[in-house]
Amino acid sequence: MSVLNFAPHLLSYLEVTAGHDDPETGDYIKGSEEWIEDYCKCDMVPAGRANQIPTPDGQVETYSYTIYNLPKNSREFAYGESIRIKMFGNSEDVREFTVKGFHRYQKQCKLWV
Repeated sequence: MSVLNFAPHLLSYLEVTAGHDDPETGDYIKGSEEWIEDYCKCDMVPAGRANQIPTPDGQVETYSYTIYNLPKNSREFAYGESIRIKMFGNSEDVREFTVKGFHRYQKQCKLWV
């Protein structure tokens, strides 16, 4: 008898640190980018068609997938952030997306990409 896995995929996100001026020397310190690997487990389903979601600036964009079953205490994902999904935890099948929307519910969080 098989057991259904409600969170078979692994989500990673790109953490971007902005550049800044060193207060002591005044030199500019370049920002950095780092992938936070295997942040949490999740599930992903296709939208089925080109569904639309309003963006923070009031425009409407289409999204292809809904990512759900993120832990309720997960970090806030902002519009435009880059994420990667390791399909079924397989490091050979990794897909990269841009966040179109994020919502926190009582028991889980959802992402639209």
